[in-house]
Amino acid sequence: MLAFNEIRRRKLQFGLVTAIVVLTAYLVLMVTGLGMGLLDRSGTALRALDGEYIAYSDRADYSVIRSQLSEAHVEGITTQPGVTDAAPIGYVAAILEYAPDESESAALLGYDAGSIAEPEVVDGSLPAPDRTDELLADRAWLDTTGTAIGDRVEAQVGLDTSEFTIVGVVDEGYFAFQPAMYLPRVAWQALAFPDAPAGEAPSASIVLLRGDDLDGRAGAGWTIIDKDTAFWNVEGVSEQQTTVDAMRYMGLLIGAVVIGVFFYVITMQKGAQLGVLKAIGASGVYLATQGMLQVLVISAAGALIATGLALLTEATLLSGSSVPIVFSTGTVVSTAIAVIVAGLIGAALSIRQIGSVDPIIAMQQQA
Repeated sequence: MLAFNEIRRRKLQFGLVTAIVVLTAYLVLMVTGLGMGLLDRSGTALRALDGEYIAYSDRADYSVIRSQLSEAHVEGITTQPGVTDAAPIGYVAAILEYAPDESESAALLGYDAGSIAEPEVVDGSLPAPDRTDELLADRAWLDTTGTAIGDRVEAQVGLDTSEFTIVGVVDEGYFAFQPAMYLPRVAWQALAFPDAPAGEAPSASIVLLRGDDLDGRAGAGWTIIDKDTAFWNVEGVSEQQTTVDAMRYMGLLIGAVVIGVFFYVITMQKGAQLGVLKAIGASGVYLATQGMLQVLVISAAGALIATGLALLTEATLLSGSSVPIVFSTGTVVSTAIAVIVAGLIGAALSIRQIGSVDPIIAMQQQA
């Protein structure tokens, strides 16, 4: 076939453009994987919560960090028509010191035992509901810090510190780029508001809800949104994803332009040959189809090689790294298809030139 014969005879030229496609596709894949990894670190713990809606303080602008709900707020939310189950949850960011001068940040979430907010324990046991010194630690955090069940850690919030014993392990993911850890809500109140008078500390940061048609419901001091909207309102999530998408589209644009320029130059160089082929009966449609086939083969080969390199990078160089690269089948396939489509679009101009070549003029120019 004409397309493959030309590729075999011009190995260097087509090899160079394949390398460019590989680098472009690799860049786009790594940026996409980084975006997925950042989303994973942003709020997988929030997405893992066993409910469909989340209620916030109406002044918090859907921020868990700023949201504070009183007991009256929680009562008003949980007794709303349509609510089938509810669980107040407290949030506080803390610095956990696990060894002398060794510390890491974590998101501490307060829950009620037996509620829909109670996490699944993968090792160890749940804290006693009335204990204020027991903690469920994130599995990845334990691996990173070298701590284990039974170890004691010191949690610092502001200028106050409290000691906790790790009694169980959870694997709920991340919240606001911090590993999510859990403790009884009474312990959360004591940790987050140590100086609050009895009965005056906030009861929760948010309320997790199950029910029907609760999205957009609001009352005195609170408002309800669905969990997906809550995720995209986690600080920085929308902005970071917009940046990642811009980088991804820029990579595809660069790839399309480079492939288009390459095939345009190739087309101009072989104008006389195209003229001869047209003179002996080859149609413009046939020649354009062969050109498109070349673009498809080069783009697909480059995308395939780049996919292998990206997966190999994730499995080797980044396997123990803190860089949050995450790939899924859907992400890899969609990115590879996007690279191929970008190549075809970029080469459209040169393919149009193939179809419009005048055999007499092309051969005269060669002469």
